[in-house]
Amino acid sequence: MMAADNLKEIWKSQNMSKIQFSESDIYSMIHKKSASIVKWIFYISIIEFVVMLIVPVFMKDTSSKMEEIHMLNLYRISNLLSYGIAVIFIILFYKNYKNICVHDSVKKLMSDILKTRKIVKSYVGFQLLLGGIVSLILILKTSGEITQNINQSMLWVVAVVGVIIVLGLMWLFYMLIYGILLNKLRGNYKELVKSEQTA
Repeated sequence: MMAADNLKEIWKSQNMSKIQFSESDIYSMIHKKSASIVKWIFYISIIEFVVMLIVPVFMKDTSSKMEEIHMLNLYRISNLLSYGIAVIFIILFYKNYKNICVHDSVKKLMSDILKTRKIVKSYVGFQLLLGGIVSLILILKTSGEITQNINQSMLWVVAVVGVIIVLGLMWLFYMLIYGILLNKLRGNYKELVKSEQTA
């Protein structure tokens, strides 16, 4: 399958080429590529949710450790919130995939692409926010119990640095998973904008 930009160049110079590509052909290809990308986002979100369910099974000692530091309720609530966020966005990803699969106008496809990017960014943002809050509480709680005589300002410095590290790792994880797909969607959107401008 030819890349969208290659097809665009061929379309512009079709008078010198034996192969004729109309603007509708280019749109059709971008439409299929975009639907495929959104489908993969949906699949990855399901895989991520399954992993979130499986991991605690292999970390049975985590609950007992959390109970020792009186953080078991926070651990359970954060897990439930994370599951809830994942389920909500899986539903949104699926709905957007079904919408983008419908062969519609260029403007509708552009709108669906922007909507998908916004949903993915919102999902990543919610997970990072939840991870940051839980990490901050956990670090402050454990640091306070381990080092009871620690300076209060130093405790906050340690907590903030710890949260930044955790959030940084989470951000890298999500960029690795979703970032590539979002960049491809952005490329498709730019191609559609060019098509509209030259139409």
